[in-house]
Amino acid sequence: MGSMKESSQRDAASAVLELPNPLLLKQVHGIAIHRAAHSANGLEGDGWTMGPGDEGLCVAVYVADCMPLYLWTDDGKYAGVFHAGWRGMAAGMPTKAVEALVERGAKASRLQAAFGPHISANVYKVGNELENSFPASSLIRNGNEIYLDLDADARRQLEAAGVPPRMIGPAAPCTLSNEDSYHSFRRQKDGARMLAFLSLDRRPA
Repeated sequence: MGSMKESSQRDAASAVLELPNPLLLKQVHGIAIHRAAHSANGLEGDGWTMGPGDEGLCVAVYVADCMPLYLWTDDGKYAGVFHAGWRGMAAGMPTKAVEALVERGAKASRLQAAFGPHISANVYKVGNELENSFPASSLIRNGNEIYLDLDADARRQLEAAGVPPRMIGPAAPCTLSNEDSYHSFRRQKDGARMLAFLSLDRRPA
């Protein structure tokens, strides 16, 4: 399984998906979101939005244990893909993602959400300092150890931002626990990355 940081791997994936090479960002674990455009390629940020006029473009975000979050309207006119680890989640990336799509013309009540593979709560041990960054509903305590539930916090934020609970998809596979299927930074400690693609020309099923 190759790293999507390698252009040859991105080219191969794009060919399989029958999509153009994706626009990429310099990801900084923040909450900056850009509209899909060639002029935004390489800018600092952790999310993309797409809307009418963006057909023919493809965008993507790198992930390695962080959550790739997909949002799209039920009519397929608006969509976005976003990268959120604990820093982005604590800063409100799911909330900002909904706001960015609403700003473009989408309605929060018509958004659907899906979580891509990311580290799951049962193995995502974090430091005690994060207790001040998340509500108790997003943390699991096991003795003196604390685990962060990215899934729970993303759901909490999306619902508060107006996304109907029934429109939010199920939990995704764990990157750390599924060694044969996914890259995990915590497991491999290297610079390899997976890539979450998005295009208005290929709608989710």
